[in-house]
Amino acid sequence: MSIKRLCAALLASVTLCAVCAQAADLTVRLDAREIARKHVHTDITLNVKPGALTLVFPKWIPGEHAPTGPLDTMIGLDIRANGARVDWTRDPYDMYALRLTVPRGVDHLDIALDSGLATSGDGFTAAPTSSEQLAILPWNDFLLIPKGRDADTISTISVVVPPGGWSIASALEAKPVADGGYEFEGASVARLIDSPVQIGRYARRIDLKGSEPRPDIKHSISIMADNAAALVVPDDFAQGYSNLVAENGALFGSRLYRHYTWLLSLSDHVAHFGLEHHESSDNRREENALSAPDLRKGVAGLLGHEYVHSWNGKYRRPQGLLSPDYQKPMDGSLLWVYEGLTEFWGDVLPTRAGIMTPQDYREYVATVAGDYDVSTGSRWRPLADTAVDAQKLYDAPDAWTSSRRGTDFYEASVFLWLDVDSELRARSQGKASLDDFMKRFYAGPSGAPQLKSYVEEDIYGTLNAIAPGNWRAFVRRHLDPTGTSAMFAALERSGWKLSYSADKNSWVEHWQKRKKTTERQWSIGFRLDQDAKIIDVIEERAAARAGAGPGMTVVAINGHKFSAEVLDAAIAEAQATHQPIEVLVSNNDFYRTLSVRYFDGPRYPHFTRIEGRADTMSAMLGSRVR
Repeated sequence: MSIKRLCAALLASVTLCAVCAQAADLTVRLDAREIARKHVHTDITLNVKPGALTLVFPKWIPGEHAPTGPLDTMIGLDIRANGARVDWTRDPYDMYALRLTVPRGVDHLDIALDSGLATSGDGFTAAPTSSEQLAILPWNDFLLIPKGRDADTISTISVVVPPGGWSIASALEAKPVADGGYEFEGASVARLIDSPVQIGRYARRIDLKGSEPRPDIKHSISIMADNAAALVVPDDFAQGYSNLVAENGALFGSRLYRHYTWLLSLSDHVAHFGLEHHESSDNRREENALSAPDLRKGVAGLLGHEYVHSWNGKYRRPQGLLSPDYQKPMDGSLLWVYEGLTEFWGDVLPTRAGIMTPQDYREYVATVAGDYDVSTGSRWRPLADTAVDAQKLYDAPDAWTSSRRGTDFYEASVFLWLDVDSELRARSQGKASLDDFMKRFYAGPSGAPQLKSYVEEDIYGTLNAIAPGNWRAFVRRHLDPTGTSAMFAALERSGWKLSYSADKNSWVEHWQKRKKTTERQWSIGFRLDQDAKIIDVIEERAAARAGAGPGMTVVAINGHKFSAEVLDAAIAEAQATHQPIEVLVSNNDFYRTLSVRYFDGPRYPHFTRIEGRADTMSAMLGSRVR
């Protein structure tokens, strides 16, 4: 950068901060021009009063359900008062808290923060957020705020400077300012953190059709990718997601946002997940997630899930998940509502919209049911405990998931809410369903974002108002006991049962292509990654009984170099000959041949209709607007 340009940039920054310091409690200028090398520089001006002050780095991020604030990204910090450096010390019991003293006569602090972004790892926004061509900028990664102060009461003015020629998207409106930056509309710190910024070289915006209620409210999908080819979508893409907007509107009967934008980032070099926000969502998938037709259906579940969160999680949020200054520990006990109910609707609504087919939905839920059918974790651990232990389970390794259970409050709760739907229909003689619960519990005036917290009894009270009964006992039978009896009883009440056959499951095929895995947990009893390393084994099934365990690598099957095709041929041959399958595995520096006595052939989960029983699952999947 030339001296002239540097001076102009500094002048623009100083001028902006001087003006903003009078207009807002906190101003932040995020310079992301070096994002390709994972470096971001942030200038913060914070209005303060003289005396002791504790600044905190956001720790408990809404939607992440764990203390995930990426403190280790901080690689430089300089705090000044009237140009003089201010010393700080870290709280020895809270690594996220910095103690300092504001000198007399000082009304604001100037904070320079340098961030070195993650290059690998997991953990939502603590995982990789950028590539050479795009980035997602979660504001919580670049802020220090006063401890103990409600973030919703701290006003901000914010600026982002992206690399030259890059596009920018956010739920907050932005206008160009000096030095290639964009200034966002005024917002509280809470709303700022709830509005991540997406930047990228290759960008496309798809506007969707409005629908009732409030057809004037705008909806769009901002797609940024690592290359232009990844931005190509089929002709019916916009119509499908316009249908999704309509189906959500019909379900909730309100739109609790001013506008809504899906931020969809397509890259093989960022962490893949979704994170909800009130007027947007941060959605990340593989570079070819839209350009490859057989991967596209997986995007629908992600976008559907995060969209439901605008109502369930952002508007209505469990009391225990509130952390006003991002430091108060969260209680995940009601994640079976926050995430479980969202998981349920996140696939039902795209099916109602026609983005997924009813058969897609059934194959997905059959896969989930099949996993619980063979896994042993539910024998000792109840579903409720997975919600309470969420903050640890998110970081748990894939190894031994089938025996330990994971964040089961997502998938296992699907059956809980399927059961609630069946029970509402039964108690009301078919006059009510889960749709009625959603309209009542999430009712609110359309427009600006708002937050209305709840406790567990509020759930039962709403259900009781629709169809009287002991709803606590009904729901807790899914949450408190061990085992899967309530889950499979719920499935059968919906008119379907789990079955197995040699026919491949289309959802399993999709998952294997996307994740590059080999999923054979229902037959021989293990799951393999793209390098043929065992991700997990199913205790009490053939592979585990023969000595297979997580971390081992499958080298050969019956003397042939491993491939999924070789494994499947051996499984079929063993069924015909009743001879054990010889599996050569490496365990670090050691090799061993396992004799796997599995003779039941290929086995994949599916659903089969129960004759004579009402098909409430299909009734749930039918469109409400088309």
